[in-house]
Amino acid sequence: AYTEGANTTLSFFARGVYSYKDRYVLTATYRMDGSSKFSGRNKWGFFPSGAVKWNIKNERFLKRVHWVSDLQLRLSAGISGNDAINPYQSQQAYASTTSGYIFNGNQEGATYPSRVGDPDLTWEKTTMYNLAIEGGFLKNRIKYGIELYHSQTRDLLIALKTINTTGYSSRMTNIGKTSNRGIE
Repeated sequence: AYTEGANTTLSFFARGVYSYKDRYVLTATYRMDGSSKFSGRNKWGFFPSGAVKWNIKNERFLKRVHWVSDLQLRLSAGISGNDAINPYQSQQAYASTTSGYIFNGNQEGATYPSRVGDPDLTWEKTTMYNLAIEGGFLKNRIKYGIELYHSQTRDLLIALKTINTTGYSSRMTNIGKTSNRGIE
């Protein structure tokens, strides 16, 4: 059954992990998301990521240091997507009205474009980089973690204001970028 405002998302996910002597771990992930919110050529977004982890505690030079329970260094990078718009924003919309002129005693209905569509709307994409060190002391009674991160989002999904003479107050578009970085 059709429900106005309904949307559909379909996702596929693949992940591979390789560990060498429980010291070096490589992880690769690939995600493919489809969203009915975008037009045919932009329905699918492709989002890869990868990570490398070094379990330093498992190295020979730290095996005999008993007060260090855990010590790991991790580096990761990846892309994620966002489709946080209302359904059908990529399509032009029409509305109807019966308020208007009366001809021969009848008030005629009218249909008019109520929203500008953009078939080029696509996924917002965030690229994220992380560098972390984690560990523990005294049989993990004391644990710590420090993480540096940097993210950049591009193709932001924004309702861009338009000039009034167009007849529309705004239109949805991919424009701009933003970034964020910090330490946790």
